[in-house]
Amino acid sequence: MTIDDLTAKIEALSPNQAAGIHHDTYADFWPPGEPDERAREACYNYAKALGCRIENDVVEQTVWFVKVA
Repeated sequence: MTIDDLTAKIEALSPNQAAGIHHDTYADFWPPGEPDERAREACYNYAKALGCRIENDVVEQTVWFVKVA
């Protein structure tokens, strides 16, 4: 998956739908990955620009982009 693939997937979401990526992919897009504060900020800004909020499931090691209504 590329960042362009993720962007397209997020843009296709309806409100309250979510798209997730594993922490490994997250680290590829926003190094060094979780739990780095700069990576979190960059991911948050990306999500916000696409109309999403972030949910980080540390048990499943998945970052969810949830489209806001």
